[in-house]
Amino acid sequence: MVSYKWVAKRRNYKEEELANRSLRTPNDRLPHPLLSSTYKEINPKTKPISPKKKILLAYSDPLSRALEGSDPLSQFVSKDEVEGPELYSPASNQKDSVSQEWLRHRTSILGKFTTSEKLSITSSFLQGGEKLVVKQQINDKIKHRLQQLDEFEEHVSEHKGLSRDDYVSRITQISHELHQAWALDQRVKALKIVIQCSKLLLETHPFAFYPSKFALITDILDNFGRMVFERIAEKGDIRLVDHQLPKYFKPEHVSEGARETCRNWMYKIASVRELLPRIYVEMAVLKSYSFLENTDFSANLIRLSRAIRGVGNPLVAAYARAYLMRIGLEQFTQDRSFVIENVRDLFLSYNQLYSNSVRTELTVFRTELADYLSLFSPAYDWIFQTLANTGQHDGLDAIWRQSFNQPEPGLLWLSLLSQFPSDFVLPRCLELALHITTTPSTGVSSQQLMVMMGQVLSSNLASSSESKPGKMLNVIWPYLSRKEDAESYLQCIEAWMPYLLRHWRVKEVHVIINDIVHHFRPKAQAHHVSQLNNIVHALIRTDQIDYQSLFTTDPLMGLLDVYPEGQSRAEAAKILLQQFLIDYDRPLSHPLMVDHLLSIARILHDTLNATSVEDEKRQISELAIALIDRVDFGRDFQQMLSFYGDARAAFTNLDPVLAHLVQAINRLSSRTRQLIQEHNERTGHFVRACGAFAYITIPAISCPMIRFRLYLLSSQVALANECLGQADACLEGAINLVTEFSPTQEQWIMASLSNLLSTLLVQPDTPDQNRLHHLRRLLRNARTFSINHTMHRLRSTIYLQAIRLLSAYLQPDYIYHVANVESNDRLYLGDDEFRSEAVDYCSQLLTELLNDINQLGNENQHRKQASLCLDLFSLLIESADLDAEPSLSQLAAQLYHLARKHNQWDADYAARLLAVVRLRSSSSDGELYRQLASTL
Repeated sequence: MVSYKWVAKRRNYKEEELANRSLRTPNDRLPHPLLSSTYKEINPKTKPISPKKKILLAYSDPLSRALEGSDPLSQFVSKDEVEGPELYSPASNQKDSVSQEWLRHRTSILGKFTTSEKLSITSSFLQGGEKLVVKQQINDKIKHRLQQLDEFEEHVSEHKGLSRDDYVSRITQISHELHQAWALDQRVKALKIVIQCSKLLLETHPFAFYPSKFALITDILDNFGRMVFERIAEKGDIRLVDHQLPKYFKPEHVSEGARETCRNWMYKIASVRELLPRIYVEMAVLKSYSFLENTDFSANLIRLSRAIRGVGNPLVAAYARAYLMRIGLEQFTQDRSFVIENVRDLFLSYNQLYSNSVRTELTVFRTELADYLSLFSPAYDWIFQTLANTGQHDGLDAIWRQSFNQPEPGLLWLSLLSQFPSDFVLPRCLELALHITTTPSTGVSSQQLMVMMGQVLSSNLASSSESKPGKMLNVIWPYLSRKEDAESYLQCIEAWMPYLLRHWRVKEVHVIINDIVHHFRPKAQAHHVSQLNNIVHALIRTDQIDYQSLFTTDPLMGLLDVYPEGQSRAEAAKILLQQFLIDYDRPLSHPLMVDHLLSIARILHDTLNATSVEDEKRQISELAIALIDRVDFGRDFQQMLSFYGDARAAFTNLDPVLAHLVQAINRLSSRTRQLIQEHNERTGHFVRACGAFAYITIPAISCPMIRFRLYLLSSQVALANECLGQADACLEGAINLVTEFSPTQEQWIMASLSNLLSTLLVQPDTPDQNRLHHLRRLLRNARTFSINHTMHRLRSTIYLQAIRLLSAYLQPDYIYHVANVESNDRLYLGDDEFRSEAVDYCSQLLTELLNDINQLGNENQHRKQASLCLDLFSLLIESADLDAEPSLSQLAAQLYHLARKHNQWDADYAARLLAVVRLRSSSSDGELYRQLASTL
């Protein structure tokens, strides 16, 4: 292989910049092409063209023009709004609203009321089970109707020992039987099925499951009522709209046959002997009364409400009234007198809940009175919610006053507080609070009532209906603070916390937090964590929060200390930190506040271990970085450096935070340089301390590529601050990392090493090292890395860049400098030995590149060979002095011909390079380039 002596082209960078600068022409008269057409019209610099303004506006934005009118979807919506009232009756919207509300209520019931006790179900429509003999005494008057209902069945089966899931499965089977019987026109069997289902509601044991049983059974009753309704409508040739009667429907439109069918159903239901099944089935088909003339729904509802008086069990009667309320609401009757009637009957039978017979039954089944009373809440909630929807405050006030006359009104107050409108309840809460705190309660504790009242008041903080909050706090706080039981105290304080924070000042808030800490010192239990988190949420999200006062005093840190160690404490810290960073948008400059926030963030960090998932680390890192960026002590840079040191000690296991701290310390050093043009002794010590901080911190990061990037950045910042020792150490650290790179990131490696080579141009050599020692070590490590991972393209690219760097070293004046830093062009000024060493190194690298080209040809890798030939050709015409060394010109021509020899080159790239040669050949001093162009 022939060796070539490298001769670097002498370059004048300023002249090259002027020659290659693009021409710029001012264009102030015309508007910017990206501005909207509206701006163009009002822009005073634009010459108005009034005859064509409208046309230009129309065609400038076709989408805007299309939206000037109503689009087809909007037209359909408008059409539906116009035509909708003609097709749908108001009852449809009312029924949908009630259905959606009941669906939510039903879901809550099924999720809350369950049991682990064994259940039983009696039916003649389920296979298996234990056979029972049923004997009935039947009146001759209704005997013929009962024959139709097949009530003489003597054998039914009882399924015992069922779990909750088994019971639900049996109910589902019965529902399928109902649909199957209806599909086969077995109407009597279908009626018998719903009658037997209704009988199941007579059995209240086990008590805890009764609300769920009610929800499951009424689903079957609803389906039966819908099937009867649609069957009669079908016989009467009435077209239903969304399962509802048309708006202008009248009973006169129904055929006589359909009315007769409707009466027949009512007669059959009226012949049911037992009271509760008869009431439930009639309520289920109540909607079918719409097909009969002169039907008074209100009268029927009141009649059914009075019939429920005959139900002796208060739990069964309460849920029957709740079902009546739901059915009545779906009929959209304007007369809501049945609601008042139903509530009055409820009040008349309310004392029955505390009767001796009920207490005896509870004793037999070993059930506490409080647990038994809680079963009434879903029924009472629905009843009083229906009453509240009537919108008659006079009626509500009468019911509210009447509740105070009951000997044990606690259960009523729970539902009244939660279901009555807030503007009605809030002005009356003070009176109720005085009554609760001074009067003992049985069954429903005063704590339950206070929790409910706190929830109501806390959820209506923006309401203006409440009066005298000061008096309310004077009544409530002594009651809360005197509670010794931690469970009861926590439930109450959780409910009242938003209200207390809304009406108390910062000093009183600290009293609340200290009181919570006092009740749970030294540590809260694990099951208290969710409620404590809710308290922290309320504390941090109140509108009146004073973050500076909160995070500069000890109560908040004391609250975190009562949390159990571990994840629960970290969760509370995360709540505080997240909400603070969202709400507090000002720089943090209070030292004590910063210290407390850093302690809170450290709690999050200390929960991380080897089993922590990456997403958790990422979230904590983002919070820590956001906190670090928020801290700003102004021009007190020394305090900022101290804070960064504390942050580094707090987040040793989070690589993103450590990397961000290195970036922050470099930014701090750069700010110092901007403020002080020339460093004095004090600022010099400071920026060197910043460089040392970065140099010490970077090794703690695990990813070698991130470490390399930070080392390189830190060296550049240190060099800009005239810290040559720190810059040299950081460059040394970056060069040593080359062998640790991941071979899958070849493009990144080439870009990063090119950046490093650019930095080496202005980095002066260390006096106690050999010339160009950084470059030599870098190329040695790059060669080792490329050989170990067979990345020949990487090595060739770095060698090409290194020759460019060495050619720049040989220039009398470098293309760029760092202020107040003497680069090698000043250190080796007039040093021929340095120039000779650089030329020899270039020649050596050029020889190695030519060897690589021959090796690629021997391996028949012609595409890679052509690519490297063009890259080296580009280097020669750009950086070599072809006039001074003709052999380099001949080499360039040979490389170009070799690249196109096998026709596997990048033709576009070659054409661009050839254009450069021809451009230079046209200049006055481009004789050699002209010869080269003619050769190519």
